Formats: sequence, structure tokens, C-alpha cells
Amino acid sequence: MMITRFRIHCARTFLALLTVISLWGCSKEYSRESPVTGPVEQPAEMAAYALEHQGGSCSDAVVTGTFKAGTPVAAGAKIQVTVQVAIPGTWILTTGNVNGMEFTGGGTFTATGKYTITLMGRGTPQQEGSFIFPLKTSGSSCGVTVKVSGDGPEIPAPPADFYYKMTVNGKDYVQEVTDASLYVLVSQTTGGTDVLLGTGISWAGSANLPLGKTEMIIAKGMLANFDAASDLEFKNFFQPGNYNYMTMNNQTFGNGMLLTWTDEKGVTWTSLNGATNQPDGTFAIMSAEDWSGYPGYYGVKVKMKFTCKLYNEAGAELTITNGEMVGGFLKKR
Repeated sequence: MMITRFRIHCARTFLALLTVISLWGCSKEYSRESPVTGPVEQPAEMAAYALEHQGGSCSDAVVTGTFKAGTPVAAGAKIQVTVQVAIPGTWILTTGNVNGMEFTGGGTFTATGKYTITLMGRGTPQQEGSFIFPLKTSGSSCGVTVKVSGDGPEIPAPPADFYYKMTVNGKDYVQEVTDASLYVLVSQTTGGTDVLLGTGISWAGSANLPLGKTEMIIAKGMLANFDAASDLEFKNFFQPGNYNYMTMNNQTFGNGMLLTWTDEKGVTWTSLNGATNQPDGTFAIMSAEDWSGYPGYYGVKVKMKFTCKLYNEAGAELTITNGEMVGGFLKKR
């Protein structure tokens, strides 16, 4: 049975120059030429081309392969990017060494136009995290992000109905609600006439969250006239769509989404940034469906996706990407 509580606790281009030297011989009485034994190779023409990019990122880069700290890059690991060729010719492109790895490729463009080029990976990643591999041609540059996992076992996708998962500064976190995990789904209603509604994945194994464990809470405010709200009005409060993050003025909760995460060291982080919103953050409710998980009370099962910054009391910040939670909100005080 669900426990209802809410605990916040550049790339480099190499140019090959070939010089053909003709030797001429002469004498006072005769003029001679050395015999021609084969065709003379002409210098290779280097291509002129530009990387397709958006801002500082290669716009349609595709990274193939699994990259793990301490494990040599497997055969077949590669980066593919699109280039626009202005002058056909040979090309060589490399990212240079980043975190113990590099991606290099070369070939020939036979005509102008758009091409997809492939740079093969090699080396051994040294650290986990997300790393930008720079590419540069004459007149264009961009970066490709490659994610390196830790040297532990791969984290499987959550099999449970309720879970959270996200990437924090390049490191993946996943926690689901199962009997074996000692985690529970939590729900709480906070406020008077207008309320803040929260749900989360919380530790239930002991009074305090142990080191090495994490918790995640997501709240949405503010639902007006909560006690008079019908089940339909309650459900419509979680209508699928995009939502802003919450700001606080004079210690008062406002409208929008509020995230609170406790990391494995026991440090609490929140999406609140004073009166400033999250200009680069995104939050979307993907689905909301009737949920009868707590007898006698109406509930809504909600799937949410998000990216944002999280802050702690010391002013440090974390970058959250690939965030996702499936939680349950109860119409219950």
C-alpha cells in the first residue's frame, strides 16, 4: 500500500603538399631529356567544405557506440556529421584527443554538395561524463557531445510503474518503486484554500535517507479552491502540455513546477532560483490518467519530462538532462 508522505529533505585539417621538380640537363653540343618511365602524379587538391552546425553544436551529428570509462573504444564506434562541399578534393578531419579518445576520418569528395562523413573512434575514455569533441574546417567549427558512462554496471530501464530517471552533469540516475527497492511513491497536499500538489520517489527503508541513496520530488502549484475541486478539475490541473518552473516571492509559492532532489551524499537541490525562472529549462506533462492507487481517494497518474538547473544552499548548480518521472497525485489532504 502506498505511503502518503512528502519528504524534502579543433579539429585539425592536415594539408599534404607535393612538389614535382623537373630536372633539365644540357651540354654545349646536345640537349637531352630523361626518359619518361610513367605518369607524373599531380598534387592532391584539398577540398573546401563547411560543417553544418547550429550555434556551437554540429546540428545533425550522430554518435554510434558505447563509451565506458577505463574500457577501450570498440570497433565501429564513430561520429557522423554533415558537411557542405564547395570545392571537391581530399579531406582529413580529426577531433584531437579529448578524455583519452579521438575521432578521425578522411576521404575524397568527388563533387560539390552535401555529404555525410564518418570519423572513427579510438582510445580509452578516462572519466565518465559528457565531453565535447571539437571539429573545425576553414571557415566553420562545431562540437559533438559524447557521453561516457562510469566503470560500473549499466543501469537498466525502469521496469516499475512509478520511477524517476535523469542525467546529472553527465551521470545517470534511476530509481523505481518496487518491493525489493525499499522505495515508495509519495504524495502530499500543502496549503490552505490554494494548494501545492506533490509526488515523488522516496526512501522507505529507515527514518533517514542513507548515504548512497537518492530521492526525487516534483510539485505543481497552485490549484485554487482545492476542497471544492471536482475530480475532473483536479485531473485537468495536470493537463498534458508545457509548463514553466516555479518562482518564489516573499517566501510564497507561485504557479509552476518545483523539483527537489536529494543526492547520494545527502545534499538537497532544488529548481528554485529565487525570483528568476529557468530560461533554458523545459518541463512537459506527457500524459495524465485516472489512478486508483489509494483506496477511497481519487488520483491521477502523471508522466513528466524535464531539463533544468538545480541549486543547493551553497549556490552550486547541477545541469539536469533527460529527466523523466512517472508519479501519482492524490486528491487528498
